[in-house]
Amino acid sequence: MTATSATRTSHAYGSLPDPGILARTFAACLAVNVPLLALLLIPQLMRSRAGSEALLTVGLLLLLALVVGAVTLAPEVSAKVAPAGPDWLPGGARARVRALRREDRRTYLWRLGEFVALYVAAQGVGGIVAWLLPHVADNPAHVTDPTASAWVIDYPNFATQAVAMYVCICFALAWYATRLRAESVRSAARAQQGG
Repeated sequence: MTATSATRTSHAYGSLPDPGILARTFAACLAVNVPLLALLLIPQLMRSRAGSEALLTVGLLLLLALVVGAVTLAPEVSAKVAPAGPDWLPGGARARVRALRREDRRTYLWRLGEFVALYVAAQGVGGIVAWLLPHVADNPAHVTDPTASAWVIDYPNFATQAVAMYVCICFALAWYATRLRAESVRSAARAQQGG
């Protein structure tokens, strides 16, 4: 094993991100991903009991598009609030991520896996909030009036769940971007030592 491959392997797990940089990136992610929050706050698009299966499908496709877009833009958000070196600047961070995918795919996939794990945890947080604050109940009016909706949505509880999930998803995005920023800094340091 060469020294370079040993260094890459040792950095696959990496160190914890700088708390200040993580906090700035998290705050920026909360600000720029408001369309995701808006979607999560629409019960007709997020719950089949509030709308229909067709609307739920539309909502899930929009959610997928917004999350993929947020993952793609997260490095640029990080570069805007926490630039580092010549490669981690606004307008260049996504190119640096593409380079990382080519140079050290294993490390990149590890960082992406961390995001996915945190995203799944956000869904779990949403489930816990829904369990503590149920937002769907049987509609008693449906018994006497079949045209009435079978379900009643408690919107404050639904919104609480949506906000909790949004905060966790934004944290996952900030973690992902901050970890990629650290990889960019390490890569630049290795290039200087090699040069």
